Amino acid sequence: MPTTHTGRATPKTQAERFAEYIRPAVVAAGFDIDSPRGGGKKELALATGASPSSIGRMLAGQTMPGPVLLEQLAEVLGLPLTELLVQSGMVSNKQNMPHDNRPPEAPLSVEEAARRLGIRSPKSLNIFRAMVDSLRAEEEGS
Repeated sequence: MPTTHTGRATPKTQAERFAEYIRPAVVAAGFDIDSPRGGGKKELALATGASPSSIGRMLAGQTMPGPVLLEQLAEVLGLPLTELLVQSGMVSNKQNMPHDNRPPEAPLSVEEAARRLGIRSPKSLNIFRAMVDSLRAEEEGS
């Protein structure tokens, strides 16, 4: 934690706390945000429709994402929107809102599973889909 000239720790801003929360989720989704060239930040910007500079400032803890970017981040990273809203400080969790947008019994779609696993290229997604279809056919035949 940063300190002041008196040696006391300065509290982190909401933007800094959100950056600490979101960075591991971005990496887990397959975006290489720590490379010197910043390719993962540009990919994340393209995937969310945000500018690369907005993504960079958010990941650096300098700014907070707005509601539209939070929705896009939830979709791209496979995170529950309610969790992002609470972590961003836009809503409180006084009601203990569930952090999952799906009903408990709803199966994971192939596309959502691929996104959560970091499978994003069209070729890899087609292979993943074919593998899932094959496994489902085998299970139905058993």
